[in-house]
Order: sequence, then structure tokens, then C-alpha cells
Amino acid sequence: MSFSYQLIEKYKEFKGYSQDKQVVSDLDGVTSGSLSQIKRGERHLTANQCIFLANIVGMDQKEALLNLAIDKSKTKEESKIWLDIVKKISAACVALTLVAGLANDPTEDAFA
Repeated sequence: MSFSYQLIEKYKEFKGYSQDKQVVSDLDGVTSGSLSQIKRGERHLTANQCIFLANIVGMDQKEALLNLAIDKSKTKEESKIWLDIVKKISAACVALTLVAGLANDPTEDAFA
């Protein structure tokens, strides 16, 4: 299942929608035909559509765009590069969180 389709399904769930036509009326540039193509994996959301949906469902925009880029990859090599980028960003965020946590360690003064 493609990321574009998953994001649309999250949007439908968030809005309480039961029909695709409800999504079509909310989303600029999407027709019932293009939505069917997205569901079949033949088409993807645009970056702007992805950002719009991510904002509504509370997903990080950057994460959504990275997932969209992976989804739209035309080759396995391209997909692997995007996945590596996501892993490096995630690792950097974890490292930064750890460093920030150590810098603000309240037990540091307890032994001074």
C-alpha cells in the first residue's frame, strides 16, 4: 500500500469520512479518477496535497514529504538513498536529544 493512499485513508478516518468523494471535494486537484489511480498505486499525491493532508492529520510535514519521496522513487537505488537519508536524520535527532538531555541533567550538581 502506497504512502499516498495511507495518508488519504488517515485523512478519511480523521474527518470521519466514509466515501472517497468527500476527500475529492476537500483536496485541490484530485478527481475521483485520480484518487482511484492513487489507490491502485499508479499515481501519487503532489507535495502540496501531502502537506495539506499531513497538517490536518497532525503528521510532521517533513516526515510526510520524505515518505512521499520514497513512495515516488522510480528505482530501488533511489528508494534506498531516500531511506538512508531518513535514517541519518533520525539518528541525528536521537543524538541531539541525548546531548540536550545530558546538558540539562539535574543530577549533575548533586555530586559537586
